[in-house]
Amino acid sequence: MAVRKKTDKDKKKAPAVTAKKKDATKKAPSKKAKKPSTRGKDPYKATSEIKPARAKKKPVRPATVKENDHVDPAALERGDNPMSLIDHLDEFRSRFIVSLITIVVITLGAFFFSDYLLDVLNRPYLATGQKLNVFNLIDGFLLRLKSAFIAGILLGFPVIIYEIWKYIVPAIDKKDRFFSRMSLIAAVLLFYTGITLTYFALPFAVKALLAFTPTDMVNTINANQYLSFVLLFCLAMGAVFELPIIVMVLTKLGFVSPSFLISKRKYAIVLIWILAAIITPTVDPLTQSLVAVPLMLLYELSIIISRVMVVRKKKRELAASQN
Repeated sequence: MAVRKKTDKDKKKAPAVTAKKKDATKKAPSKKAKKPSTRGKDPYKATSEIKPARAKKKPVRPATVKENDHVDPAALERGDNPMSLIDHLDEFRSRFIVSLITIVVITLGAFFFSDYLLDVLNRPYLATGQKLNVFNLIDGFLLRLKSAFIAGILLGFPVIIYEIWKYIVPAIDKKDRFFSRMSLIAAVLLFYTGITLTYFALPFAVKALLAFTPTDMVNTINANQYLSFVLLFCLAMGAVFELPIIVMVLTKLGFVSPSFLISKRKYAIVLIWILAAIITPTVDPLTQSLVAVPLMLLYELSIIISRVMVVRKKKRELAASQN
């Protein structure tokens, strides 16, 4: 058989065939399957073939609100700026510390005048002709310290009232501040009035209490206990004399009315005389009157204050309705 020789034309076509084979080998898919592209697709839609990566949730920030948007303009006008609970507690702590430091400083200063203070406090008992007794070595120091502490409370009471006033004044309307200020001044004066009347009634009370001692017994009164009795007795009477202020606050809140106080007057008088008999246990009507009569006057003053509060409230409501 004759073998045909490759011509120049065949030689030119041969490289083309090999190039096609090379291209075919390049385009042959690899054994590892390629993941389909997710470009242009929603990454949050999961398919059976591809599990999208979990998207990290960004913290949602609350909408910014202006601090004073929710505050009453009238509150801002009177100086009642919005404060958090921590700020209120911090202000209360600072004012409490000021009051405490005031009492401590006055107590330390009064300690150097403890001889004079003890003479004044023991005078109602010494008027009976008897003397107080000390049973422990440390009682002498405690007596001086307790008398100085009593002076610290009595002299530091106005400072305490002032700090309380500065704490609550932003919540009071400007048109009511004058009335509230006068009420606090009246509370201080009533407190000192109650203590003064109690001090002058102490000799009668001490004599009456000592009269209950049997004749075959001797009174050996502890000086420390006597000072505690005087302190509690004076503070209790000072608190009782705050009755008009308490009635004023209750009327302001709507719990008490003048008609209610007038209807309960006869019961109040009976309770006042019972209280006077307990405080001054003596058959002498003059001694009981020293306590009962001021309390009755305070009750009548409370009725007047309650009536004034109600009239002011009605006038204010009438003016608001007309506007």
